[in-house]
Formats: sequence, structure tokens, C-alpha cells
Amino acid sequence: MAASRATFAVAALAAGVALVACGADKPQASDASSQSSTPPAPGSPIDACKLLSSDDIAKLLGKPADGRSIGGSTDAPACTWENRDTYESVTVEIGNPGTAINGTLPPPEPGFPEVGTPGPDGMRFLASGMVEFPAGGRSNTVQVAVLALMGQDADNAAVDLARKIGAQLPQ
Repeated sequence: MAASRATFAVAALAAGVALVACGADKPQASDASSQSSTPPAPGSPIDACKLLSSDDIAKLLGKPADGRSIGGSTDAPACTWENRDTYESVTVEIGNPGTAINGTLPPPEPGFPEVGTPGPDGMRFLASGMVEFPAGGRSNTVQVAVLALMGQDADNAAVDLARKIGAQLPQ
């Protein structure tokens, strides 16, 4: 069980790095210098890059970084912030509407094994520093890929960001 968890963690981290690398030549899509003061109205587009403040990002990455949109859908936006000197990053993915009904993450599809371990507030840890969380009727994820943060420290950082993001998603 521990080996499959470690394999999943490595695969998730590699996928995150690949997503960052694929968009390295694209222009910065959004400035995350200010956190949205009011949640977006229900039905309005969500800018994932405005869900975290520049202070939140700089604290984790060691320096300010602009958020770059990596989501192709306005219904399921995503954003990543990267310290290009260290290749560390924070990535947020907002799920499609209706994927976490009544603030509950969906169970695995029939025939598939359980994924992750239970976390606080109905969250699920998918790997070190990666948490899936219900908010705004959506299943969302945040990943903190920072080498100085491992295990519980990485999980705590991800949960902290998930709570900040969740409070801003329209219900």
C-alpha cells in the first residue's frame, strides 16, 4: 500500500511539473497580486489565479510569482504559480460545477480503489502536499510542491490554501 501511495505521489508531482513546463513559453495570464475581496457571483466565471494572495504564494515559494492560467475551461479553471529558480510551485484546480454535491467529495467510481486518505473538513489527501476539497459544489484540488515542505508540513500548507480558496467559491 505504501509503495502504491509513493508511486501515485511521484506521478502526481511529475504531472504537475509537466503542466508547468508545457506552459513555460506562454505569457502570464493573470496577476495574483491581490486576493479577490468578494467571491464571484454564482454563475460568473472564476479566475483561479485571483483566489490566492501574492503573500500566500511568496510565503510558500520564497519569492513573489505571478499566477498563470492553465485551465482550458471557464467552468473548471486552474492556475499555477512557479518559482522558476527552484522549480517549486503551487497549483490550484477548480472542478466542474456539481462534482461535490452538498459539500461532499464523490466516492471512487465502481470497481476502482479508494484514492487518498481522509483529511479535515471533508478533504482528501491525494499525495504529500496535495489535497482534494469540496467547495462551491465542486471537487477542487490544491498542490503545494515545495521541497522544504514534506509530509505533514506540506499537507498543512495545502489545507490552509484549500480553506482560503473554498471560502471564496460561490455556493
